[in-house]
Amino acid sequence: MANTLHIPVLLEEVLSFVDSKKSYVVLDMTLGRGGHAEEILKKIPSNSHYYGVDRDRQAIEYCQQNLKTDRNIELCLIRTNFSKAVDIVRGYGEKGADFILMDIGVSSPQFDDPSRGFSYRFDSKLDMRMNRDDLISCYDIINSYTEEELVKIFSEYGQCHNARRVSKEIVEKRKEKKIETTFELVDIIKDVLPKKELNAEGHPCKQYFLALRYAVNNELDELKKGVEKAVNFLNKNGRLAVISFNFLEDKIVKNTLSPYISKKKVDKYKREEKEDTFHYLTKKPIVALDEEIKRNPRSRSAIMRVIERS
Repeated sequence: MANTLHIPVLLEEVLSFVDSKKSYVVLDMTLGRGGHAEEILKKIPSNSHYYGVDRDRQAIEYCQQNLKTDRNIELCLIRTNFSKAVDIVRGYGEKGADFILMDIGVSSPQFDDPSRGFSYRFDSKLDMRMNRDDLISCYDIINSYTEEELVKIFSEYGQCHNARRVSKEIVEKRKEKKIETTFELVDIIKDVLPKKELNAEGHPCKQYFLALRYAVNNELDELKKGVEKAVNFLNKNGRLAVISFNFLEDKIVKNTLSPYISKKKVDKYKREEKEDTFHYLTKKPIVALDEEIKRNPRSRSAIMRVIERS
């Protein structure tokens, strides 16, 4: 597959945790345009099973047309979200997975498609739905949520310092007319931000748009549930790799994994060592090297944690 739409992040690092010597069950919980999947399929042996999951219909349709393997590998593409993925794969008869990948967040094609309404770089209708069949879009949140609900979204999901001022302004502006486009929202946010934020590095609306994206797609709750389901679906010696893209996402990943990662302890009565159930394969989170960042600037914020079931 000539993958010109998406550059997979930390690809070589991900592949380094994939076993090429045995038949494998792989669960790719963020299929996207198949960037990681294409290379993993080349590495795993015949008689393996590859389950690719995405909530975006366009991603599934794209991979149905373009993601191929000429070897005896069962390739199954499933349209669902994190919290339901494992249960669906169990329904196919799988008792566990040997490798699970979660490359969370929005894929490049989603960001770069103006019609999806994810980006403040394009003037488009407010949407931000990863699954376009979902009922609530960014337009609905901006035009119907209360001031307090907006403050909560911006402050908790985006850590926005001026959440109150921006929320109040949104509520006032929508009294005059519905707020319909990304550029309308950008102008409203910019109008109330102090010069210090407007002149800071990066786009001043970045965290506000991120917060709204999280709210539209219930991403952080889905992330927590997805990681929990994935951990418990690992086979013995199975590995889970999670790539996040900011401190909040990584904190959720780390905190969700924490109860499963137990240090070896000595029972003071039995005087024998208890075995770990899970352990990290990455002493420190893996980040992109300078060479990759030059090729793909969006990899700059990538953070990968990998655990193994003992």
